[in-house]
Amino acid sequence: MLVLFMGLQGAFWQYTHTRLPDMSIVPDVPGETTLKALSFGDEEALFRLLALNIQNAGDTFGRFTALYKYDFNRLYHWFNALDTLDQRSNYIPAMATYYFSQTQYAPDVRYIVDYLNEHSIDRIDEKWWWMVQAIYHADHILKDQDKALELANTLAGHTNIPVWAQQMPGFVHEKRGEFDAAASIIQNIMDSEQDLPQGELNFMQYFVKERINALDKVKADFDAGKREEELKARGIVSPKLAPMAPPPDVGAAKAPN
Repeated sequence: MLVLFMGLQGAFWQYTHTRLPDMSIVPDVPGETTLKALSFGDEEALFRLLALNIQNAGDTFGRFTALYKYDFNRLYHWFNALDTLDQRSNYIPAMATYYFSQTQYAPDVRYIVDYLNEHSIDRIDEKWWWMVQAIYHADHILKDQDKALELANTLAGHTNIPVWAQQMPGFVHEKRGEFDAAASIIQNIMDSEQDLPQGELNFMQYFVKERINALDKVKADFDAGKREEELKARGIVSPKLAPMAPPPDVGAAKAPN
């Protein structure tokens, strides 16, 4: 009997020793029809199982994988596929925002931004927080202010979200140096919102005033530069006045009479 089992063990080894476990990091993404079939009618259970698998992807078989080695294109499609099973859950956008966005390869964060945008765009009143996160990642990690402004504009006009979130387009405009647009957006919110807390109102008034002042300074500098160029074109060089020195006797002790 012992010899029989040893023989079976040897035969099993002969046919399996070349077969290694799948060591890929992010598995292939199944289609929506396949996911529906695999759920056997319980989509929430499958959602939780697959979401946990994606969270732990790359950290199996005793290994730990740096995030820059992940295929973020696959992750992006996994996030969208899991949304078809449970679109209300905040589990996937939270995982994308707080975990996968920490990748050491910053350009991959664009996949996170695109997913958060698609997850939130049609229900801003409910998912505004994830749109704010998309704006943050586009601006501070990708350094893409055009994308940040595009995303921020989706929050404009949604009065059911916090006032500071409505102000995001103004903040992005200000960072781009577009002080007039920034002040206009904040002023519109002040004019349309009712029952603003006094602290919020004080901040918005200060914001508008400071941006108008900044715009006036930019305009004055531009006009001064333009006048200088016109004078140079006419061959007139504006004098550069040296600071006037004090008279030589100022502050000196006076000799006695």
